[in-house]
Amino acid sequence: MTDPRRPLTWPDYARAQFRLSWKVFWRNRRSTFIGFLLPVLLDLAVATPLRGKELGGVNAAAYTTLGFVGFALVTAFINLLNGIVARRDDLVLKRLRGTEVPPSAVLAGQFGAAGAVLLLQVLLLGALAVLWFDAPLPTDPLLALVVLGAGFLLFALLAAALSGLTPGAEATPMVATPVLLLSMFAGGVATPVGSLPDWLQAPAHALPLTPVVEALRTAWFGRAFGAESWSGPPLPGLGLLDTWAHAAPSLLLLAAWTAAAAALTRRLFRWEPRHA
Repeated sequence: MTDPRRPLTWPDYARAQFRLSWKVFWRNRRSTFIGFLLPVLLDLAVATPLRGKELGGVNAAAYTTLGFVGFALVTAFINLLNGIVARRDDLVLKRLRGTEVPPSAVLAGQFGAAGAVLLLQVLLLGALAVLWFDAPLPTDPLLALVVLGAGFLLFALLAAALSGLTPGAEATPMVATPVLLLSMFAGGVATPVGSLPDWLQAPAHALPLTPVVEALRTAWFGRAFGAESWSGPPLPGLGLLDTWAHAAPSLLLLAAWTAAAAALTRRLFRWEPRHA
């Protein structure tokens, strides 16, 4: 417990915002379904029929499950977008900005709660991949954590930036749905980008989720993912250093997207409703 006689510090404020965002998330059935259960249910529906099949030299069901681990970043984005816009429209953000609470602590607490939900999803989906779909344990856990952390930061910043373009809570589906559909069908989640039409592959590789999914699969399976297709041969295995070298272009693309998202957040983020 916090000593009431001690002046509050930045971690105290961020912790309080974390607890508030955490409680609000789990009390809202809609956010719980979309923000937590949706990737798991979609994975069970899509990956289960693929048991016993191979893609790129690995179990196709486990390959798809790793795609839905990446897709959990999109549901974290939707969770954050909904939460930020709702708090802004209810004037919560405006009131907080008028207090001694640092603005960065407000966002850090909300980002932290979304990150904790994502961690639970990753653990659940990872357990499904290993225990139900017979995936091996991750070849390079450190690279997997780096990719997931970088991907979460990117999608959290995108949520903060796009919240500034969202007129109100009723309009969040109009912003979130295109991101969800593009990520689901062109981000390499359920089907490899190499199986898309030739004219669509280059734009698909440039989407923000694609480098996360490809680098995550490389880190988990130790293979050179990125050019695989359903009809292609098994991908070559990689050594520990080679996995980082192969994932480097994906990490650079993530860094570029993150820098752009940070710039957009600084420019677009609003603490007050448009009509305020």
